[in-house]
Amino acid sequence: MKMPSKALAPLALIICLVTSACSGVEPGSQGSATGASSATTSTSRSPFEPTTTQKPPDTTGPLIAYRAADEIGLVEGTSVVATAKGSFTPSNDLITTDDGKFVFARTTDNQLATIEVATGQGSTRPVTVGPAVGSGGGSAVVWWEQPNRLMRLDLADPQAQPELAQTVDLPPVAGVRPGDPRLLIARGGTAVIARVEAPPSPFGGPDTLYAVRGPGPPTSLGQADADSPVSVARLSPDGASLSYALYRASDNACGTAALVTSDANGTQQTFDVAAADVNAGFRVTKLWWPMTGPPKLSLMTWVCGQPQTYPPVVWEVSGDHIAQTTPPTSALQTADVAPGQRALILPGSDTPTDPAGTLVFEESSRRITIKGGVDAIAVISPSP
Repeated sequence: MKMPSKALAPLALIICLVTSACSGVEPGSQGSATGASSATTSTSRSPFEPTTTQKPPDTTGPLIAYRAADEIGLVEGTSVVATAKGSFTPSNDLITTDDGKFVFARTTDNQLATIEVATGQGSTRPVTVGPAVGSGGGSAVVWWEQPNRLMRLDLADPQAQPELAQTVDLPPVAGVRPGDPRLLIARGGTAVIARVEAPPSPFGGPDTLYAVRGPGPPTSLGQADADSPVSVARLSPDGASLSYALYRASDNACGTAALVTSDANGTQQTFDVAAADVNAGFRVTKLWWPMTGPPKLSLMTWVCGQPQTYPPVVWEVSGDHIAQTTPPTSALQTADVAPGQRALILPGSDTPTDPAGTLVFEESSRRITIKGGVDAIAVISPSP
C-alpha cells in the first residue's frame, strides 16, 4: 500500500541537538533511588508492640508508573511508594489499565505482576499470559492465545480467571500459509493483530495488520511497508487511532525509519526520516500516546558501519508533519506529570542503544534520580 509521506529532519540537526543536550541529574533520596517497596508509617498499640503498616499512595495527585528490570512501581513526587517485584524485559506492552486503577507487566516467565493503585498492594497473578499484554477496557488486560483467541482477565476481581474475550478469525490467504497471528497492541477497546501473509523477507516481515474492535470481523489495515516486523506501536487512549513505527533494514547493521498514523476511517499517512548522509541509520526505539495530545516517539541515530550511536531524541506528530518536542529533549521516553514537571527515562551515556535507562523527575532545571533500569513509564491522573 503506497501512502503519502512526510520527511523529518536531516542527520546533522539531530546530532546538533544531542550534543547540546544537558542532563544535570541529581541523586534522589536513599529510598527512591533504590526503589523501596513501599512508603510506611509506624504506629504503636503500646510502647512494647510497635507495628508497621503500608501507607497507600496519595491518589489526589498524579502518580508515575514504571517498569524496570526487577520490579514495577509507583512514584509519588520523587519517592517510590509501591512495587511488585519480578523479572521483566523491555517490551512494547502498556503498563497501566485503561481506568488507571492498576499497574501491570508480564514477567519473563509469562506471569502477570500487578499493583493496585488505590492501596499500593503488589502481587503476581498465578496465570499464564501471552507474549504481549494490552489493556482491555476498565481494569481488564488482554492477550492473544493461538490460534484465534483473544483472552481477558479483570484485575479488579482478585478471584478472576482468564476468560475468552472473543474469537478472532482472520481471513484466509490464497497461495501461502500465513504466519501465526500475534497481538501487537491493545487499548481503549481495540486490539491490533499482526500476521505475515507473504513469503517472509530475511528480516522477518512484512506484517499485515488487523484492527479488532467489538464483536464484528477484524478490519484490515493493510500491509506494512517494511521488510522487518512491526514491533513498536501505540493506540490512542480511546482506541480509535493507531500509530506504529517501520524499520526498513538495508542490511544487518543499517536501515531507515518511518512512522505511520492510521485513523478510524482508514486514512493513513507515512512520515519518512530523511537524512543528508546516505550512511545514516535511524530507528524508532519507543512510541507512547499520552492521555491528551499527539503520539510521541524517541528516534535513535547512528552512522552505518561505525560503532558510534547517538542518544535518542524525542519527536511528536504535529499536524501533517513530525517535529522535535519543545523543549528539545534527548530521552528514551518522557511524560508530563504536572505543569512544569515531567518524568524522563534518560539513556546511559556509554550505552545509548540500551532500551532501558534511568528514571528521573524534572522540575525546572532540576533532575532527580528515581530508579535505574527502567524501560517504560506512564502518568496516572488524580482520582476524580
